[in-house]
Amino acid sequence: MSTQVELNSDLAPPLPLRRFSVAQYRQLGELGVLTPEDNVELLEGWIVEKMNQRPIHGFIVGLLTEFMQQHLPNGFIVRCQLPISTERSEPEPDLAIVRGTHSGFRDRHPGGSDCRLIVEVADTSLEKDRSKTAIYREAGVQEYWIINVNAKALERYDLTQPSEEATVFTPDSQITTLLGDSELTLDLKPVFA
Repeated sequence: MSTQVELNSDLAPPLPLRRFSVAQYRQLGELGVLTPEDNVELLEGWIVEKMNQRPIHGFIVGLLTEFMQQHLPNGFIVRCQLPISTERSEPEPDLAIVRGTHSGFRDRHPGGSDCRLIVEVADTSLEKDRSKTAIYREAGVQEYWIINVNAKALERYDLTQPSEEATVFTPDSQITTLLGDSELTLDLKPVFA
């Protein structure tokens, strides 16, 4: 007895799925198959829809972008919701603190080893953002923060260490990270106020 699934049903059809390389994913954009309105990113070869952003998400991304731009030491830039390239993925993190200058990325996206810190704001995307930890670790990103909006906590992952456990910071905390020879300290109260 065979089971049939309608193609317009909510269930995925029992058809083969296809993974894409980063080059193929980019080509889909160049050909107009994927457009900015599609709101997707490539994760481990899969084209994945990005979550809609609530106002709190935009507020926190804006607040952090402004803070980072004002406090980053020379030799680092902040990139907001722009791609980074890995071997099998091209995620678009909310913030990436990248070594170098903007002009250094005229002809390529930063790779994981260019990224000192990646920040994702998770209000509706927590599990997806947690699953990106392995992607960023494998790519050579040093540190990953997830701003867990619903729990009012910052999850910090030191990707240079073998532990996959996060250190959790509460709204009354400050978090400090080293960027080159400079320390950057973020007070979490304004983020979760």
